[in-house]
Amino acid sequence: MKFESLKELIDIVITLRSDSGCEWDKKQTPESLTPHLIEETYEVVDAILDNNTENLKEELGDLLLHIIFQAVISSERNQFELDDVIKNINKKLTERHPHIFDKNYEGEDPSKVKNWELNKKKEKKRKSILDGVPNSLPSLIISQRYQDKTGAVGFEWKNAKQAMLKVDEELNELKNAIKNNDDKNIEEEIGDLLITVVNIARFFNVSAELALKKTNKKFYNRFHYIENVAKSKKQNIEDLSLKELLNYWERAKNEEKAN
Repeated sequence: MKFESLKELIDIVITLRSDSGCEWDKKQTPESLTPHLIEETYEVVDAILDNNTENLKEELGDLLLHIIFQAVISSERNQFELDDVIKNINKKLTERHPHIFDKNYEGEDPSKVKNWELNKKKEKKRKSILDGVPNSLPSLIISQRYQDKTGAVGFEWKNAKQAMLKVDEELNELKNAIKNNDDKNIEEEIGDLLITVVNIARFFNVSAELALKKTNKKFYNRFHYIENVAKSKKQNIEDLSLKELLNYWERAKNEEKAN
């Protein structure tokens, strides 16, 4: 791999931040750049899910720009350099994989050891093994990461069958809450049901967040198909009956399968 272009990118950002640079770039702070950083991260995810190589290449560049931007600002403040960031992650990766990088290591893969999360808790001086999951993450990801962490110390069902029974239990509790017209309990039981579904996803190595994201995209495409069909027939979609809408929905599903 060649890194001349990386050095050029760093120099470009430094120039943009200089006295003779861009007014917008000069006034940015780590906090002001945060929304853009989040947006670029999700655009990378979209490119991956779309299997769009060219778009992924572009979006990774945009994301890399924000990483460099943050590092340059920290350098200006004499906090740390980009090289410190790289050294830190290099050290972390090699220390957490001694079975690969330490020729004298005779133990097993640390990530497969039950106390992996306990070791990280001690290393980071955390109060709980659940700490370290950013609150800004989507709730589905937080739920799955929490369960990954607790599962690592034995707090999980033995198999998917047991987890499915918990789904049935939570669904029945939701039905009872609806029957009792208890709005507060309905919200609580929906949350409980969602977290048990996330647990099912874990047993099959499925990302609940990506699964829902893909389903959202599928929903969008199917409903957009309905809109196009209605438009082609000079129909107002709001005037169509649910039966007509569902018929169009089935047509959209059948076309998906055919393609």
